[in-house]
Amino acid sequence: MTVKTHITLKDFLNFSIKNSLPRIIIFSFIILIFLVLNLYNTENDTQNILQSASIWFAAVFVFIIIRSYFRLKNAFYSNKKIQEEIVYTFTDEKVQTKGETFDGDFTWNTIYKIKETKDWLLIYQSKMTMNMVPKKYFSDSQISELRNMIKKSNVKAKLLSN
Repeated sequence: MTVKTHITLKDFLNFSIKNSLPRIIIFSFIILIFLVLNLYNTENDTQNILQSASIWFAAVFVFIIIRSYFRLKNAFYSNKKIQEEIVYTFTDEKVQTKGETFDGDFTWNTIYKIKETKDWLLIYQSKMTMNMVPKKYFSDSQISELRNMIKKSNVKAKLLSN
């Protein structure tokens, strides 16, 4: 089975934001709690404390979002391979990848794990390195066929059931 894919900056940002959102929310709440506790210890009235805390919280949250956007944009544009059209060929033995400037393959038994989300198939080469394959380029029958290949290959995988 062969599938042509292309990841845009918008795709990359959506993927990264969806995967980072829980961490951003937790981090923001930790900052909010820290600000409220520190401001509560001062001898100001409660309304001023909450007003100051909410302003600081909003400023830090906006800073985190803007910083994340520019870091992700820089990461995307600094990786030329991810911007190319990539052709994936999945067989029972291996996965072949071919871009404009590269050509490679790897066998199923060398894959660390596979994770399927609503929009992506993430093929991890290691804990930190993965191929991001957008599912929007697959037909429903191709997705089913690929899931069966993955199951047969005995790769550690978290696949959707639909």
